[in-house]
Amino acid sequence: MKARALTLMLLFISPLLFSQYKPWLNFYNFNYGAKARAMGNAFVAVADDLTAAFWNPAGLAAKRSPEFYLSYKSLSQKHDYDLQDRILLKETKLYNYNFSSQLNQIDFFSVSAPAIIWKRNWTFALSYYRYIPYGLKGSAREVITYLHDRLHPQKNVVAFTGSEGIDVLAFSVSAALTDHFALGATLQQFFDSGSQHLSTEISNREYHSQFSEKLQGRNFITGLLFSPFDFLCLGFTWHSGLQNNFDSTLLTWEVNSKGEKINQLEESCRARVVIPEQYALGVLLRPAAWLDLSAEYSRLDWEKGTIENYYDFGVVLPYPQKNNWDQKQKNISNLRFGAEVRLPLYHWQLLLRGGWSADRQLFADVDDQAVVVKGYAAGLGCEFFRNLLLEIAYQRQQADWPEKGFFIKGPDVATHFRASVFNLSLTYRFGHIFKD
Repeated sequence: MKARALTLMLLFISPLLFSQYKPWLNFYNFNYGAKARAMGNAFVAVADDLTAAFWNPAGLAAKRSPEFYLSYKSLSQKHDYDLQDRILLKETKLYNYNFSSQLNQIDFFSVSAPAIIWKRNWTFALSYYRYIPYGLKGSAREVITYLHDRLHPQKNVVAFTGSEGIDVLAFSVSAALTDHFALGATLQQFFDSGSQHLSTEISNREYHSQFSEKLQGRNFITGLLFSPFDFLCLGFTWHSGLQNNFDSTLLTWEVNSKGEKINQLEESCRARVVIPEQYALGVLLRPAAWLDLSAEYSRLDWEKGTIENYYDFGVVLPYPQKNNWDQKQKNISNLRFGAEVRLPLYHWQLLLRGGWSADRQLFADVDDQAVVVKGYAAGLGCEFFRNLLLEIAYQRQQADWPEKGFFIKGPDVATHFRASVFNLSLTYRFGHIFKD
């Protein structure tokens, strides 16, 4: 019974602590690749590298040589509350909170091969990418200080580390049906397990919980590109939903004063997950041969995302957040803009890029309005002899919003989110084997 109580306590304590700082706040607006990042992720109508397997598989039809693509991502983020206070006649206390995390991983890998079939240009691609990353590491720290006893503040600390993630193995095919119209489709097969380990220190006691979770099943991405004029391209992408099994294993234990593990317990469940559909619309304008301008609107109906039979909660929870917050999980809508300038540089080509985005999040503020994270991006690429392309991108994200205060009768408090994302991508083309 004691072990059972420990498990239930950890199941409920962890969401309470984590709900204070929403550690995966910006991870459900899926995006990949240095070029897309540098252009503010306004990429549905551009889709001219192998990340098109996700962004818009129709873009693969323009490939005229076999290609290899690799992308690395580094992300750091911080989230904190303004200092809060509660002043009473006999007791005055201050609440301070901050959170930080890092994520470093190869997040996209792809190979492609073009072909001529029925006198049309086709491209086939095999890709791997991280759908929901678990490889986060960081910590959260909340401190309550009593003004009459400043030397002994009450500290709660959560440290977490992760490995791997819920990954996708994707097979894509696209075809240029005419000189102005292309279609493409990607089959996403979910595999692999994500593991997240939380170490919680509360009142000089140490608790551990480790989740290992795996999403099963497959869904489709379909896309099209339409170029009625040389200076205009329109793009559309639709991601089908998913209803399938979600396997989770939870290990919990406590560490006593001797450093020994006690009250160890393992539980598992097979939940049922619903991932909603997603769609995106984009436009690419080319007012000059050296300039591209792009814009995009996308939407994910996460209010329809659910997880059922998840351990002992006994209710249908929202997914991917998996908790019982007061505010309902929100739909996500994104508005993004980007630009690219192409400059000749000796025998090379230099690509300068910039972008802006406003991405809504699952989490709502105190007024039940979706939080909006704004991003500013820049990057560059350098193409070496048409065979090798190196690209880098940097994006700064930020958001500020009012949230419920820590104290029950406390006023609303301003919270702040800041993130920095760096992408490095490499494309290698194995010869220009087909004519344009």
